[in-house]
Amino acid sequence: MPQRFETLITFDHAHDMALRPGLTERSERINAQSLRLFLRKGVAFHDRTSLTAEDVAFSLGPDHLLGPGRSGISEALQSLDRLEKVEIVDPFTVIVHAKGGDALLEQRLAAWDRRSSVSAPSVAAGSWERWTTTAPVGSGPYKLVDHKLDIRVSLAAHDSYWGGRPPPFDGIE
Repeated sequence: MPQRFETLITFDHAHDMALRPGLTERSERINAQSLRLFLRKGVAFHDRTSLTAEDVAFSLGPDHLLGPGRSGISEALQSLDRLEKVEIVDPFTVIVHAKGGDALLEQRLAAWDRRSSVSAPSVAAGSWERWTTTAPVGSGPYKLVDHKLDIRVSLAAHDSYWGGRPPPFDGIE
């Protein structure tokens, strides 16, 4: 999934799993339950829309995390059940509020899974089920081209990737 989706904060796998900025430029603790995140400017999703605070609020909100009828509740609650709300401060700043003190909030936001990754709200125009299987829109170095369940996944380089260099391969299958 890190080929297609990215998180706000990441683990540096090469340096003792230290936390570092992902889709954020930086973060700061406000108190034991709140974390202010300053989003990176110039990040484009696979559908060419730009990352904003609205995307973060959507991505960490219950409609995205849990799906219609809250069908994804058991999966989502494994890592992000401690989130209370995401407050939008301005187009590139959010405050993530936990339910009470949470010393692991940064680690929860860095976890590599669909629930903590940021997605373009354009998925809201389609169905949640479609987004989770065949039409995901992330900001990672590769975007989905084709998908045959249990057979293959084809990815192409995201030509507007913000990471400073093009992905090493034109495509992956």
